[in-house]
Amino acid sequence: MGGIVLKFSRSTACLLAILALGTGLRLLWIYYVNTQPVYDFKRYHDLAMSLLQTGRYTLPEGLDYIKSNTLYIQTGVHYPTAFRPPGYPFFLAAVYALHPSILAAKLANVGLSTVWMVCMYLLGSRFFSERIGLWAAFLTAIFPPAISYTSVISTEILSAALLLVILCIHFYRIGRPWVRHPVLGCLMGFLSLVKPYFIVLPAIYGLLVWWQQREQDAAATIRRRIVRIAVPVLTVTLTMAAVISPWTIRNYLVFHRFVPISTNGDFVLYINNNDLSQGIYMDVMKVPNSIFKTDRILNEQGEYNEADAMKLARQEAIRWIRLHPDKFVLLGLTRLAVSYLNVGAEIWEWTMSQAQLRFDPVWIQPLIQAERVSGLVVVGGGAFYSLVVLFNLLRRQKMNQLHVINLLFVAFFTMVIFASEGQPRYMFVMFPFFLLGIAWMGARMSAALTND
Repeated sequence: MGGIVLKFSRSTACLLAILALGTGLRLLWIYYVNTQPVYDFKRYHDLAMSLLQTGRYTLPEGLDYIKSNTLYIQTGVHYPTAFRPPGYPFFLAAVYALHPSILAAKLANVGLSTVWMVCMYLLGSRFFSERIGLWAAFLTAIFPPAISYTSVISTEILSAALLLVILCIHFYRIGRPWVRHPVLGCLMGFLSLVKPYFIVLPAIYGLLVWWQQREQDAAATIRRRIVRIAVPVLTVTLTMAAVISPWTIRNYLVFHRFVPISTNGDFVLYINNNDLSQGIYMDVMKVPNSIFKTDRILNEQGEYNEADAMKLARQEAIRWIRLHPDKFVLLGLTRLAVSYLNVGAEIWEWTMSQAQLRFDPVWIQPLIQAERVSGLVVVGGGAFYSLVVLFNLLRRQKMNQLHVINLLFVAFFTMVIFASEGQPRYMFVMFPFFLLGIAWMGARMSAALTND
C-alpha cells in the first residue's frame, strides 16, 4: 500500500512558504476586489440559499435561461428545474450553513486553492522531481487567473481541486483498494454533479488503469490484466452511480423523464448549433425558429416541462449538426479559438465590473493586462507542451505517466469545448495540467542551459 509520507525538510519549508504566498495573494485579492456574484454565479448563490432556507431547489427569479416572456412560459415563475447542476449549490449550502455570507464562499475558494497547490506539488514530485513539484505549486500560487477566480462564486476552483485530489488518491494509492476505489467513486460522483461532463470519468479512469497495467506488468496474461482493470473501474462506476442516483430519482419524480444530472447540456448544444451561432453564448430566443417561442415545449397537459423542452432542444441541435457537418466543424474550431485566445479576458466582467474596488483605479488596466498576458502565456506554453507530448506519443516513445495524464485531460477538455461553447472560463480546468507541463519544460530548459 502506497501513501503520502510527510517529512519536514527544506522542500517542506519551501512548500509551506509557497502555500503562505498563494494564500496571502488570494486574501489580498478578496479584500481589495470585493466581487459581487453576477450571471451564473448569482444563480449558484441563490440556489444555495434556497436549499438552506427552504430545502427546495428553486431560483427566486424563475427561469434564468429565458430572457423574455412568451405565450407559453413566463419569467419569474418557479418552474421545476434541473438546469443548474446541483453539486456546487450543495457545496455552497454546506459553507453557508456555517456562515451565510458571500465572503464565506470566497474563503472556501482560498481553502480549495490550497488543496490545489498541494496536489500540484504531490503530482509533480511523484512523476517528475521534487523541484518540479515545487515549481508547479509556485506557478499555481502566483498565477493571476487562479488568484482572481478566488473571489468568484463559481464551479472552477472546486472542480480543479476535486480532480487533482482524485488523481493524488489514485497515484499515491492512499488506503486499501476496498476503501480507495469507493472513495474515488464518491469523489467522481460529486464532481459530476458539479460539472456533468465529468460523468465520463470512469472511462478516463479505465484508460489510466489500463496504461499503468501495460507499463508495470507487460508480461501479465490478458485475463489477469482485464481483472486488474475491471474490478477498480466497476467499483468506481457503481459508487459514482450511487452518489448521482438520488438526484436522478428526484429529476424523474419532478419531470417524469430520465435526467441523470442536468438539462443544461441539451440547452448549450441547442444555442450553439444553429444557422446564426458564432461559437459563443447566444440568447435562446434569437435561435432561428426557436422552439422556445412555440407550444412544442409544452407537455400533453399544456404545461411547460423543462426536461421535455430540453430533450426537444437536443434533438433539434443534433438534426442541425447532421445537416451541416462542415459548419459544425468550423463552429467547433471557432469555439476553441474563442476559448484559447481570449483566456483572461473575462476577469474584468466576472470579478471587477460589479465589485467594490479598494485600490486606486489607475491599477485596473494593468491588472487586466496581467490577467490576459499570464493567461495567454500559460495556455500557449501548455498547448506547446501538449503538442510535444502528443508527437512523442505518436512516435511510440516510452512516456512518463504524468505526461499521459496531462495530455489525456487536455484532449478531453478540448473536445468538451469543441462540442459545446466557446468561453474562456471553460479553459480553467486545463490550467493545472498546463502548469505542470510548463514546470517540467522549465526544468528541462534550465538543466540544458546549465548542463546539469
